[in-house]
Amino acid sequence: MKVFLAGAVSSADKKQLEKYNLYRKIITDCIKDVELTVPDDIWEYRMTCKQEKPKASKTEIDKMMVDYDLQCVRDSDLVICDLSSLSTGMGLELGVAHERGKRVIFCYEKGTSISNMITGAYSSSTFIEYSDLKQLSIKLREFLK
Repeated sequence: MKVFLAGAVSSADKKQLEKYNLYRKIITDCIKDVELTVPDDIWEYRMTCKQEKPKASKTEIDKMMVDYDLQCVRDSDLVICDLSSLSTGMGLELGVAHERGKRVIFCYEKGTSISNMITGAYSSSTFIEYSDLKQLSIKLREFLK
């Protein structure tokens, strides 16, 4: 099974970036033979493109990264999205997921403001609200098993 974890990277704070490690552990513990793509993987791909094509412009690198990112979404069987730190890129990923009819699980910290576009477009999706990381772990594990 291919799982794509959608979440902010460049606009995320340290706490949000560290949370992706927890998601990685939960997903790999609960889904056997998972092929997981996390936000850090997209960023690493960008860095690889910069190294392999040092003369490429920022726009060219951006395009390579976006093409890779969106292909990962298209290839996924499940998208798990952390809404606690929103980003424009995540909105684009969710648009592709919606267009392709991907199953999406949304996780968010209590008190997070969620766009009406998300709740409207994904009204039949699973939304998991959590107050702390322990609760996120418990609730997401329950759902994935």
